[in-house]
Amino acid sequence: MIITVASGKGGTGKTTVAVSLALSITADHRTSTDDWADPLLSCNSLFLDCDVEEPNAGLFLKPVIEERREVGQMIPEVDFEKCTYCGRCAEVCQYHAIAVVGEKVLVFPELCHGCGSCTLNCPTGAIREVLDVIGTIERGWAGPVEFAQGTMNVGEPMAVPIIRQLKQWAIPILMRIPLDRRIAEAYSDGGTLVEALPEYREQREDV
Repeated sequence: MIITVASGKGGTGKTTVAVSLALSITADHRTSTDDWADPLLSCNSLFLDCDVEEPNAGLFLKPVIEERREVGQMIPEVDFEKCTYCGRCAEVCQYHAIAVVGEKVLVFPELCHGCGSCTLNCPTGAIREVLDVIGTIERGWAGPVEFAQGTMNVGEPMAVPIIRQLKQWAIPILMRIPLDRRIAEAYSDGGTLVEALPEYREQREDV
């Protein structure tokens, strides 16, 4: 089960409610003092603080952080020895994150969404993508609660890339549905995935 506590306004009590829920759920699973020492035996609750602009659940849960990594998104870097200043990169950028002015190429990281269109469309291969670090994600344990949070660097404009990478890092993917034409053909004819690909029936049973 996934329980989401969300609100569009700060100070409404999201952290208070979320932390209280996490502690209440894990308290129901506690069977002995030893359970607190071995979180893997007590429960499988995961607390994910996605308020990356100002995460504060850790102030109450006091987790022991075991792993931390920098996160960001890919932004263009121009090789001026290859660039012909044709302006194609600026033409294809929907977010106006790159501009060509005379024999200058200007990149605006705060506008870039990391889509890679400029790199793919450069006729001379003058653009490559480099990581622009915008924050960190970390995880560990707060007693019996598995804990993960993201923190955006001061001054960064976009929180979504950090939230997306935090979820991908902390929440396991149990199974992937393949990009297979047989699936589309089956459901367009009223069939199901496991009828089209019987080999996936056992995998779904395991999940």
